[in-house]
Amino acid sequence: MSLKDTREESLKSNKDEYSVSAYKGTLEPTVLGQNMNKLKVSFPKMSSEFFNVLAERIVANGFTNERLKDAVNHVLDNFQYKELTISDIVKFDKRVKLYTYNEVCVLVTKNQASFEDFEVKRINGSYFRIKKTDIQTATK
Repeated sequence: MSLKDTREESLKSNKDEYSVSAYKGTLEPTVLGQNMNKLKVSFPKMSSEFFNVLAERIVANGFTNERLKDAVNHVLDNFQYKELTISDIVKFDKRVKLYTYNEVCVLVTKNQASFEDFEVKRINGSYFRIKKTDIQTATK
């Protein structure tokens, strides 16, 4: 059983650009435990309370098994400071750009894409398009 199913789609808007997380799935308790242990070993000065709050925030932010593994590995490979913060883990996400119908029409008109290059997704009652190549690239 998973701790929490990932939200259907987590829509994020940034200056009239929309994106969605490339990660789909659930977070299993064993994966959460394994990755908390990996962080505890790597950051032994951090308190148990810190890791309890971190685990709580990971679940609340709808992490999947793969997103958590990628986030932890990213921090372990790239962390340069003395103390880990919760946001060092929670902010990690691979996002895929969403296109509106009008944006796709402009690309098609300019011969930069075709309608077949996109997959249609309904998110929170609105329709968006996602480049099929972006989905493949983000999940690798």
